[in-house]
Amino acid sequence: MDAHPCLGLVMNVPEFFADPAFRRWLQNDNPKFTRCRDGAIDEWPDVVVLVDPSLTGEGSDSDMPKAFWTRIVDACQEHLGIGTDQWTHYMVRLTNLGD
Repeated sequence: MDAHPCLGLVMNVPEFFADPAFRRWLQNDNPKFTRCRDGAIDEWPDVVVLVDPSLTGEGSDSDMPKAFWTRIVDACQEHLGIGTDQWTHYMVRLTNLGD
């Protein structure tokens, strides 16, 4: 087995899930790391995206609408910083728990 620790964030962003552009991205045919089933978005959809620790904008879901991706990368910058010694991607879990 080859196991390595990684850094991550949990972002509660119900405003993402309420936005039609984000919902279209989430429900398109590209694979996602999510608990959403059959397009249903409820309070437990949890979406996980991977962000390159260089914070240059690369990552598994950098094809999502730019406004959302930018907020995710900015949150990584603020809370984790550029991962100069981090060779695994940052994991960011997006939740829809409301206020």
